[in-house]
Amino acid sequence: MTAEKTRLSQMVGVRQFDEQEVIALALDVFWRKGLNDATMQDLAEATGVQRGSLYNAYGDKEAIFLRAFDRYAADFLASVENLLAEGDVAERLTKFFDSAVVNMTGGSPPRGCLTTRTALNAGISSEAVRERVQDLLGKLEQVVARAITAAPDGRSAAAAHRLARVVVTFTRGLAVMERAGYSRKQLRESAATFVDALVQGESS
Repeated sequence: MTAEKTRLSQMVGVRQFDEQEVIALALDVFWRKGLNDATMQDLAEATGVQRGSLYNAYGDKEAIFLRAFDRYAADFLASVENLLAEGDVAERLTKFFDSAVVNMTGGSPPRGCLTTRTALNAGISSEAVRERVQDLLGKLEQVVARAITAAPDGRSAAAAHRLARVVVTFTRGLAVMERAGYSRKQLRESAATFVDALVQGESS
């Protein structure tokens, strides 16, 4: 066997694409269409990788989704930590909600919230998908709670964790209202009202 044939033989089964780019492109497909509506053909067209190669590399559509969701979750949580790093409780939460609203209303048409879209389809998804969603929401609660505790006018750890769960719950409500057709302006107004009520209620 020639050196070239040996090299080609060794390449069999090796991924001939940029995995980071493929996962990023797949994430966009899942975000726009959702896990259940996206197809392997959609992923192949978006990534430029043939379906057979995607199956060989990952196994199935859900495996690709889990990789994409893990990437999304890590980036999202890091972004939230940065947003919540400075200011009093109201300022931190306002920045957090504003970013969430911009994120879910981005795209044409608006792409919505990936986590909420996935959670709403959890009944027809696997245990692995449900666990990923629960894990992300749980970690989000922790990040928000730490920020509320660390703020200059912060709360006790126990109070911060209670507030954090309410905050995360409200973000899911915003995501559903966005799907119902509420505008970015309306969602921001709702978030501002919520923050005012939350902060005033806790300080009274």
